[in-house]
Formats: sequence, structure tokens, C-alpha cells
Amino acid sequence: MKKWLMVIALMITGQALAEESQLSSKVVDLKQSVLQLNRDLYQLEEDLLSPETTRAALYLSLNYGGFFQPMSISVTVDGKQPVQHLYTERQVKALTQGAIQPLQNLNLGPGEHVIAVQLKGLDHNGEDRELTLEQKVEKNEQPLYIELKVNDNKETQSAELLLSHW
Repeated sequence: MKKWLMVIALMITGQALAEESQLSSKVVDLKQSVLQLNRDLYQLEEDLLSPETTRAALYLSLNYGGFFQPMSISVTVDGKQPVQHLYTERQVKALTQGAIQPLQNLNLGPGEHVIAVQLKGLDHNGEDRELTLEQKVEKNEQPLYIELKVNDNKETQSAELLLSHW
């Protein structure tokens, strides 16, 4: 009698484990489906809110950084709300080693836009220095990628701020 009870208990336990395993695999499949749906919704949201005709992005790079060390940046496009950032020592080190920092993704309609940049920092003598730039850029139907470059000018022993398009 005990043997029969043990056999029945093992069969019930085996069935429960098999059902649990099936349920676990269904949960994993459901999680994967939810993650894929989330990715698709994010891409759809990006395409609706920022279509290619209005897509623009700002980046900052620092070539060598021998004559300038950034501390903060403020960028306005068409005089609207500025993009601002304060730099940490670690970020400055990454920039001097060749990193390119994404500053902001923007929505800009086709046409002419004015970009104004104020980059504050220290020169190679440890004195406060401000690099400024105001330039018009033309946005067409394609995405616009703007790189703000801080270049060392060895002839003048100082840094200069340049704007380039990708």
C-alpha cells in the first residue's frame, strides 16, 4: 500500500514539475514578446516624434585638449531653450582621449537655423577662458548632425571652436 502511495505521489509530482516547466517556458516567451513589442513601440514613437525631416543632433569633440579644458557648455538653437552641460574630470579625460560626446537630439524643421555656443573652461595656463561661436546652418530633408570641435591651434598657442556637419 505504501509503495502504491509513493508511486502515485511521484506521478503527481512529476506531472506538476512538467506543468511548471511548460508554464515557465511560456512566461519566458511572453517576456520576449513584451520586450520586442516595447522596442517596436519605441521605434514608432521616435519616427512619429522625430521624423528624418526634422532630426538633428549635436556632438562635442576635443582634439588633444592641450590648450583648453572644458568646464561647461551652453548651446542655443534659434534662441530657444539652451542645451547645457557641466563637465566632470572623467568626461574631460575621455574627450582628450578622442571621445565624442552626444549633447542633444533636436527637432529642427528644414530651413536656416542659428546655433550659438558658449564653452567655458580653462586654458593651458589655468586661466578662465570662454570660446564662443554663432553660426547659421542649413537643414534640408535629411538628418543633420553637427559636431562642435575644440581644436588646438599651435601657432597661436590657444584653442578655437569650430562647427562641422557630418
